[in-house]
Amino acid sequence: MSKPSIYAIPVLGRYGLAHGLLAWARCRLWCEQTGATMLAPFWLRPRIGPYLRRERDKRTYFKLFGRGNAVAGLRRLMVLTRARRIKIGPEWPGSVIDRTQLGEEPVLVCVHNAVKDNERKSFSQVIGHGAFLRKELLAMTRPRYRPSRPSAPFIAIHVRMGDFKKPSGDVAATMTNTRLPIDWYGDRLDALRDALGFDVRALVFSDGSSADLAPLLERPKTMRVPPQESVTDLLQIGHGVALIASGSGFSLWGGFLGNVPRLSYPGQAILPIYTDRSRDIEAGYGTKIPLAFVDHVRERLNLPETILT
Repeated sequence: MSKPSIYAIPVLGRYGLAHGLLAWARCRLWCEQTGATMLAPFWLRPRIGPYLRRERDKRTYFKLFGRGNAVAGLRRLMVLTRARRIKIGPEWPGSVIDRTQLGEEPVLVCVHNAVKDNERKSFSQVIGHGAFLRKELLAMTRPRYRPSRPSAPFIAIHVRMGDFKKPSGDVAATMTNTRLPIDWYGDRLDALRDALGFDVRALVFSDGSSADLAPLLERPKTMRVPPQESVTDLLQIGHGVALIASGSGFSLWGGFLGNVPRLSYPGQAILPIYTDRSRDIEAGYGTKIPLAFVDHVRERLNLPETILT
């Protein structure tokens, strides 16, 4: 009996880029480890919300990506038409597929995310594979949306506003999709610079207005990154020597794909992104930055520029 042809495709869902990336990453990694053939996902999905909320990013992801190292075009269409489908949820595909029980017909594994608590249910499956996934994401990203190499080291600061709600008081650990205080970002930047002993330049990535960001941008050697596509922001954050993160999946992926030491607001890290927890800390106002974290940042400062591409 001949072995069946096994294909896999990530089902991206209707949410933002970070949500879709998890399905893509799990699928891409499983195909790499098993030899299954990956079909390129469908990034084209009309979204009305960003227009209604007047967000800067309209989430037109289809224009950002090519097929990369996956199969598209007529061959993808043939597989979608002919193969028997197996739907996989947040579990790892290999844990529920028994190849010995498959027949000779081609099989298509459809990798879905959980609708709720997406990262919490599946992100552990990709930890440790950030470098491989970054390489694959770069291969898939159209050249004009890939960021250039940094001209000098920088601390990345991601300030998520847009569709995040304003808190009525302090931001609690249980809150999700919530804006963090602007003065917290500034306080943490000051603390990290003090620990390093000099003012590393800081680049602010944000969908907020310049007026909203003013208390942060007033600091020395701190500037806002001009508006650019979401994947460009994501990949450029990965060039940073450190990341002062928002409580969003976008910050999570930006840090993870670049192996960037991440500093989060208390209770807002979402989940760990590294096995070495000293690279991934939470720190509130007025606290000292742990020495181990500072050492990770210093190590990034001393890396050859080619490693941060």
